[in-house]
Order: sequence, then C-alpha cells, then structure tokens
Amino acid sequence: MLAIAPFLSFAIGLTYAVIAKNGWAALIMWYIFPIIFVIGLIVLMIGIFKREERKEADL
Repeated sequence: MLAIAPFLSFAIGLTYAVIAKNGWAALIMWYIFPIIFVIGLIVLMIGIFKREERKEADL
C-alpha cells in the first residue's frame, strides 16, 4: 500500500493533467491516494482474516 499508492496516484494525476492540459488538474492525486490506500488496506485485512478462518477450518 505504501509502496504502490503514492506512485500510482502520481502517475494517474500527471496523466490526467496532460490530457486535460491543465497543471492544476494534477492535484487529483491528493484525492486518489487515500482511495487507493484504503482499498489496499481493506484487501490486506480481508486476506489476513480469510487466512485465519481457513487455518481454523483445516484443524
């Protein structure tokens, strides 16, 4: 999450700014970063809890 979210939001923000031809449009990365971070956190938590449930079921 900490490795991918900033770079992905930066790349999306700059790409959008180039397409919109407006430098201020790159500030969309400030909105995209928390969204990507929270999605990654949710996926991580689901993976942790699913693994624990699977181990209990195997016993």
